[in-house]
Amino acid sequence: MDPLTAFSLASGIITVVDVSFKVLGQCKELYKNGSLAEHRETATVVDALAKAATALNTSIGCQPTSSLSNDDKDILELSDKCSKTAKGLLADLEKLKLEQGGRRQAFMKSIRAIKHKQSLKKKQNDLEKFQRALDTRILLRLNTQSLRATHQFETLDKSVQDLARRLDNGFNTVAKLLEAQSRRLVDHMDHRFDNHEQKTADRQAEQQFINSLYFPEIFAREEQIPDAFKGTCEWIYESADTVDQQKPWDNFRDWLEYGTNVYWINGNPGAGKSTLMKYIVEEDRTKQCLNSWRGQNELLVMSFFFWSTGSELQKSTTGLLRSLIRQIATRWPDLIDLVRDIHTGPEGRHETSRSSNVLAAWTDRKLLLTLHRLLDQRPASAYMCVFIDGLDEFVGDTDLLLEIVHHFIQTSGVKICASSRPEQAFREEFHACPQLKVHDLNRQDMEAIVERKLVPFISQRVTPEQGEVDELKYLLIQKAQGVWLWLDLMIKDLIEGARNRDNFRELYSRLDRTPDNIKDLYTQKIQGLDPLYRDEAVRYFQILMVRRGRDTPVSLLGLAVAEREWWDRIVVHDYSCFEASAFDEFCQRIEVRLLTRCAGLVEVEGIDCERQSIAKRHFRPVSFIHKTVVEFLQAELGNAFLDPSWFSKACMALARPDFPEKKQLNAPSPDVLLMIQ
Repeated sequence: MDPLTAFSLASGIITVVDVSFKVLGQCKELYKNGSLAEHRETATVVDALAKAATALNTSIGCQPTSSLSNDDKDILELSDKCSKTAKGLLADLEKLKLEQGGRRQAFMKSIRAIKHKQSLKKKQNDLEKFQRALDTRILLRLNTQSLRATHQFETLDKSVQDLARRLDNGFNTVAKLLEAQSRRLVDHMDHRFDNHEQKTADRQAEQQFINSLYFPEIFAREEQIPDAFKGTCEWIYESADTVDQQKPWDNFRDWLEYGTNVYWINGNPGAGKSTLMKYIVEEDRTKQCLNSWRGQNELLVMSFFFWSTGSELQKSTTGLLRSLIRQIATRWPDLIDLVRDIHTGPEGRHETSRSSNVLAAWTDRKLLLTLHRLLDQRPASAYMCVFIDGLDEFVGDTDLLLEIVHHFIQTSGVKICASSRPEQAFREEFHACPQLKVHDLNRQDMEAIVERKLVPFISQRVTPEQGEVDELKYLLIQKAQGVWLWLDLMIKDLIEGARNRDNFRELYSRLDRTPDNIKDLYTQKIQGLDPLYRDEAVRYFQILMVRRGRDTPVSLLGLAVAEREWWDRIVVHDYSCFEASAFDEFCQRIEVRLLTRCAGLVEVEGIDCERQSIAKRHFRPVSFIHKTVVEFLQAELGNAFLDPSWFSKACMALARPDFPEKKQLNAPSPDVLLMIQ
């Protein structure tokens, strides 16, 4: 027999014997315990034995049966017996596997396992005979010199090379060969386990870094911005010529596909800048256009929405930086290694492992250093497009905000789309950048909304003369001057008139007496409040004004608790009121009163749905409809309306909504805890 053939068969036999002993051990565990313990390598061992037996069978089948020496016949005979024993062990193990079928099935399989005891003992004896035969009749006759002389050693199968090397090194029994093989296997598994353990620790450290940047309101503002009405805002991807040739603007699609630096979206208060920015961020066409710009490079689209009436992190550079760094680290976690030392505390600086658990608090200085290093040392193939909404809603050092913008646009492969009111600081900064004015370009969208929301309502209740509807639409949109907030309030006013069966002359009168300026419109609405509602409206305004910027907004529940009839019961620890159906009804009544007493300047977020729990319905946030309402109430006229002592009154009222959110109750029912905690 050719030396290579002999070595190949011997190597196959050794492998089958080795793995067969392992499978035999698992069979014994089954008949001894009646079940197979959790064993993570079970599937691997069974698979290895099946493959080894198949390979050995293949080798046997390739050998001629004539012209063989007695030694050759011994190897083939031993190979055949090993293969059959391996198949028998696999069949035994399959029969003895305990399925998750209940106690009766487990008991029956345990009985069958006991019956197999003698069979397993015989197979063990066979394996031991095979091992002795290898030691005395086969391994001693294998000639490594003949093998090396007749074949190019480096081209041989790895298992054959390993067997030859071990024989040369004095491993001339199966026990020694298997010991050396097992030692190498253990070393290999230890190395793989160490690698796996390190990778797991690294992933945990990366996730810990990403989690440290998170804050609860990180997505809140974007989610609260109303979605664009279907069919609106699509002009942003069209040519400037097709939208409005009278109003110059720079093609936004061209900037996405080929532009650099900054694109500035500006507009008057209430013109729909945030809605447009949200539409752009979520629209698939944005990424499709950006694909032309990034080419074969990787792309990350990031966004942040400032909110002046939100929490501290929603209106500061701290929140902006944490959000943007988190988005970069999530997209490219390998970059975290570049900045890990910035965020590691003093104790962690001496750690060599990436998995150090010591994380210091984020400061603006650390955040700026982290952002600069990420931008400066990131791979050149990492492209970024950043959308920042509401620069005018940022509260803090405007120069620092613009410095952050500068660092982005000075970095190759990075550009920014920013939106704001046309305030002087931003006009100065972005005057030479491509830009558009939202209030100049949204006329077609406004026409679509008026046609959809107002015209059908009027047509059903008022009999128009020829052309009256079109004239009303034209005057309404002209007067809106591109300000969505004004248009929305005016549509509601005209719908109320149509519901009251106003004729067209009266509808025109409503429109004519309405001021063009949004703040003048607020003045008119407040001055038009029913005197009976005035004090209640002032109380709600006071609470909302003081509460703005807090992490937890005012809820319907909070406003209800602030009312005297419920507050008097809470201060004496009478929490049964929360379980009363009367309290549920009172919260619903509060919502109606908010919408009817506050001149349409306050809204309750979300939908009052009976399928929701009481807690969810009554914890819906209450807020002003727009930032401009806050600005109006902060102005002289608004302060006069609230009266000089409004701030102190509001602080006193504000104490009440906080009470049920934080106080420990005296053993209330689970339903009460769910609602007020």
